[in-house]
Amino acid sequence: MSGRWRWSALGALALLAMVEGRAARASADVRLGKDFIAGIIEKLPPVGFERPAQYHGMVHSFRLIAIDSRSRQLLIACKIDGEFRAPVNGPISDRVARSPRTPEGWRRFGFDVRARVNVEPGGDAAPRFHIGIDQVKRRDLDGASGLVAKALGQLFDDLITQFANSRASSLGDRLNAEVVRRVALFKEYGVFCGIEYSQNDLILHFDLTRLRGEGIVGYVFAEERPGTVPLYRWLHPGDRSHYYTIRPNAPDRPRAVGEGVACYVLDHRVPDAVPLYRWSNGSDHLYTTALDGEHAGRLGYKHRGVTCFVFHDPQPGTVPLYRFFDPRRRQHFYTLHPYAEFLK
Repeated sequence: MSGRWRWSALGALALLAMVEGRAARASADVRLGKDFIAGIIEKLPPVGFERPAQYHGMVHSFRLIAIDSRSRQLLIACKIDGEFRAPVNGPISDRVARSPRTPEGWRRFGFDVRARVNVEPGGDAAPRFHIGIDQVKRRDLDGASGLVAKALGQLFDDLITQFANSRASSLGDRLNAEVVRRVALFKEYGVFCGIEYSQNDLILHFDLTRLRGEGIVGYVFAEERPGTVPLYRWLHPGDRSHYYTIRPNAPDRPRAVGEGVACYVLDHRVPDAVPLYRWSNGSDHLYTTALDGEHAGRLGYKHRGVTCFVFHDPQPGTVPLYRFFDPRRRQHFYTLHPYAEFLK
């Protein structure tokens, strides 16, 4: 018997593993060890299924057998146990497939199932499982003269079909719920874009933002310190550009939306601090410690003066202020977050 399953799950395994990445490429790799994956699978709770007056049972004992790097699949095993109402009854079938706890007219059954699981990015960038039944071994259906297996007949096919097509979604939901419970912060990883398979682990690749990293503008404070002032961030809803100022009032553009304090900076020069200049072309604001604006004037930017003062090199208690560029809107963005706050 074979079938085709589709599970929407395992998206959030990432947070429990180590993240590696650089702001310049705004991506991260998450390595999931074989033992870690096996632990998640083995802790899946049993899942029941039933067709009233025909059969009922339980899927249980999930376990990871191996990771097949060549076929890009996980090999998973589970067990199916239950009872069905036999279309044909008789002394042989009673003797073969009925236990003291089985009601009269019902027969027990059991399968050992092996499935091959492939996970890839879905159309919505969330992980998707594709599961194919690799093998179904009948543990408790092959009795004397095969009478019970024969009596089951079409019911056997119906059972497997229901299990594959209907119960898969329930299993997927339970797997996803178990994973999400553990990794509530999965959303911080961004967009799932690829996966590598090896015998010992899976490596999930995430695009954390479409913005391009342009390095560090300077070093600032994440929290208020004596002598510092807030650097406020404002969003212009029209062109979606961001504007930064130490003035608490909105800039002179209508409908500007305050987005809070970006960081804490200096409003005067101190040793080792340098001016942070602002250049603007109307739809973009470029902040840089370069007096010439990194030749921004050649691109139509105009010098708008000094916004604040930052440190050129790391100082005790300071953190990097990262600069990003949005190639779609041709705008710059500044944040303490190394992955541009996962902006898409």
